[in-house]
Amino acid sequence: MESKSDAVVQANHVVAIHSLGDRSDSGAVYRVFYRGSDQKVSYEDISFDPFLFVRSIEAFEDFRGTAPVVEKLEGENYYRGLAHFNSWESLWRGLDYLDERPTRAGQANLSSYLLNDRVSQFQMSNEIMSFGGMTFDDLHRLQLDIEVYAPNGFPNAANPTDRIIIVSMIDNRGWELVLSALDHEEPELLQEMMRNIIDRDPDVIEGHNIFKFDFDYIRKRCDRYKIDFQIGRTGLPHRYFDSSIRFAERMMSFPAIHIPGRHVIDTFFLALQHDVSKRDLPGYGLKDIARHFGVAASNRTYIDGDKIAETWQTDPDRVLSYALDDVIETQQISERLSGAHFYMARQVPIQYGRLARTGPGIKIESLMLSEYLKSRTSVARPSSGRPISGGYTSLNFQGILGPIVYADVESLYPSIMLSYNIEPANDILGVFQKLLRELTDLRLSTKKRMRDEQDDIIRTELDARQTSYKILINAFYGYLGFSLALFNDFDEADRVTRTGRSIMKIIVAEIERRGGIVAEVDTDGVFFKPPDDIVSMADASAFVGSLNTHLPEQINLVVDGFFDRMLSYKIKNYALLSDDGSIKYKGSSLISRATERFGRDFVYDSVRALLRRDVQALHDRFLEERSKITSHSWDSVDEFSRSETLHDSLEQYEKDVRDGKRSRAAAYEVALQLARRRDRQAVSGDQIKYYIRRSGSTSSPAFETAAPAEDWTTLDPDEDTSYYLKRLDEFASKFEPFFEEHHFRQVFSEEDLFGFNASSIIIRSGPVAEQESKEA
Repeated sequence: MESKSDAVVQANHVVAIHSLGDRSDSGAVYRVFYRGSDQKVSYEDISFDPFLFVRSIEAFEDFRGTAPVVEKLEGENYYRGLAHFNSWESLWRGLDYLDERPTRAGQANLSSYLLNDRVSQFQMSNEIMSFGGMTFDDLHRLQLDIEVYAPNGFPNAANPTDRIIIVSMIDNRGWELVLSALDHEEPELLQEMMRNIIDRDPDVIEGHNIFKFDFDYIRKRCDRYKIDFQIGRTGLPHRYFDSSIRFAERMMSFPAIHIPGRHVIDTFFLALQHDVSKRDLPGYGLKDIARHFGVAASNRTYIDGDKIAETWQTDPDRVLSYALDDVIETQQISERLSGAHFYMARQVPIQYGRLARTGPGIKIESLMLSEYLKSRTSVARPSSGRPISGGYTSLNFQGILGPIVYADVESLYPSIMLSYNIEPANDILGVFQKLLRELTDLRLSTKKRMRDEQDDIIRTELDARQTSYKILINAFYGYLGFSLALFNDFDEADRVTRTGRSIMKIIVAEIERRGGIVAEVDTDGVFFKPPDDIVSMADASAFVGSLNTHLPEQINLVVDGFFDRMLSYKIKNYALLSDDGSIKYKGSSLISRATERFGRDFVYDSVRALLRRDVQALHDRFLEERSKITSHSWDSVDEFSRSETLHDSLEQYEKDVRDGKRSRAAAYEVALQLARRRDRQAVSGDQIKYYIRRSGSTSSPAFETAAPAEDWTTLDPDEDTSYYLKRLDEFASKFEPFFEEHHFRQVFSEEDLFGFNASSIIIRSGPVAEQESKEA
């Protein structure tokens, strides 16, 4: 195998690695880009022998042609040979010989295992990580956003008139540029964009929804004008491919682009990843996220997406300001969410852009495989899966309760794995425990440095580092139960969750023994009303600290919140009232992003009234919303319309309906209306905004009466009031568990001759038979 390049090792500041494929004179070649002491980016081309793990060192003994060199690996794991090829072409010939070419990256089979990420192979073999010796601020990051003139709805790159009118760009070096159709025809605008990107030479290009919209749209408009869309380093061509990414139970397909020498970071994906664990984002649009993180400027320009074309005609300067604000917010959101991935790329042999889109199991696999490759030790193969018991989640109390302490076990599953020495049975090197302990120690020492550091910039950097360690640490449990993981171990994964359940039950029993009331348990945390003498955060911390004497060593329960009251609704669905009046919501049973805005506002206000035990305000809010619906007193259609994203083409939708594979749906029927009206087909990914129009029949299904939101006017409102009154009743029904049946009817109905007396109505609260969930 080829040795590392001295230039790269000395430079250390590797910013990107790109596979050049096979060269006739030197086999597989990689271009390593690194930043020199003069801050300029240079590159080194390095030859490399691709490798393949094989079951036996005799795997290629009858191979015709130049056989690979097969190195014997130590130990008795399944893959005991490492075959070295002089090119990727010869490796694929070897796989053809074995008649087991993998169908997807990283798939293991009986005779061979291929790490199909070419750059990861190179990084592992040469022990070259990205960004060595660099901080996040050293990375040259450019943010990009486009605006499109699309007077007939959502932009369609195939439509000649839906042209790009603005390209806004800034970077973290203080540069900014807004190119627009005021000064350039579209072909010239595209070429100026490319020229400026190449001239600025960023390491990273960032955007919000940049894969599914900006880059895909730019590429298609370049194709229209026969312009070579080229922004890679050293003139290397881009590669386009279909890809997908998973966020918990949600799988999303997208058109990916690989830009040689640069990484692409999509803040839309970063936000989705953030929300998998936090579940606190109000939405995934750029503006929602910016407001949530507090980075939206007070003078920020806002324009609804469907008003861009109209505003461009009347006030182009406003659209220019809007476009610049978009990239400013993108930069600030990325600074909040991407730093951890940067520091992770210094440890994990996966390129930064891909690492930010890669699941946790692949990250741990890369770390494990690197150690086995370095020590030339045989590699395991995945074991067959079996069900794993889930974490302990339960609802013990329903209603209003307070004050509330939230206590959680710090890194419950990693702590269990360390405390009980849990590791895969086939990890003969003990790498799993070694890595977990090293990362845990690194995180603890980094957090200590962060607490002691006075400089805000350094503190931010240290926080990103400790977060990168935390993400990796928390991925170890999932790796044990990952069906494709080489070193998975379902028995050990089940042991982790069983131990976790036992620990949480000890905590619950001790809280109740001391007079506390447990409201809810959620895997590693517990909400409870403490004994009456606990009246402050300091009291709560002391109380929770005393519970640790009943827990195993290395298991540490800490206070993570102190709240005035809690509305406990269902498992993993609750609202928490803080002493400053703010409310934190959890769970889609209470609030769903798919709900119409008037419904969300009604539920928010109703929850606030309940938390304050203000039944009169709850009743008044219901009457207010009911009156608004019956009198058509809407400020705009946005208050009651719904916005849905099309996941299939209209052709596929109609075919599936004909074939009986799906029912008709309002969003698609409205999309068909718009297609006939505009002579333009909506495509997968388009957002359709619609409302339910009044019809002659009260029994008409929604898909028959749905209409484009643009049709509604305040001068002639035609929404179906009976439909929206029914929706209001559905929102009100969420609060049935908190009242006796006759009291519920009084609160959420119009007043009768006897009026409404809130003082006679009691909010029902109390312990419930433990509702336990055993989700895996």
